[in-house]
Amino acid sequence: MNDSIEKGNNSRKEEILAKSRESKKDEGHEHAEFAGFSLGERTGSVIGMAIGLFSFITGQYTVFLAVFSIVFAAAFGQSIPVYRFTKRKYYLAWVIISAIFAVVSFVVFIAISLGWIEPSVLGRWWGR
Repeated sequence: MNDSIEKGNNSRKEEILAKSRESKKDEGHEHAEFAGFSLGERTGSVIGMAIGLFSFITGQYTVFLAVFSIVFAAAFGQSIPVYRFTKRKYYLAWVIISAIFAVVSFVVFIAISLGWIEPSVLGRWWGR
């Protein structure tokens, strides 16, 4: 009886290994793509934060809000799958916070761009 179970397990293992060998996926290539995406996210975030900080300091609020909404939309997109996998409250907090900041900053950006709000109102609010 044990021999038949072992033979069944071995044949199943061989079947899985055969499918893996036939697969066209290269794990090294997948790892390199993931590392590239990760590096791209980091460098994009650094450049985005630099542009956002510079535009905030110089009083270009529309640029600041546009960059701010993009950065927080990216944080939102990254936090959702991590939260779904880990179920940690930390990532849920990031999902909620980043969604709120992305939406609010985008709405204010649209309002300023369409002339519904004067940028000087934000300057007074931020103490400028």
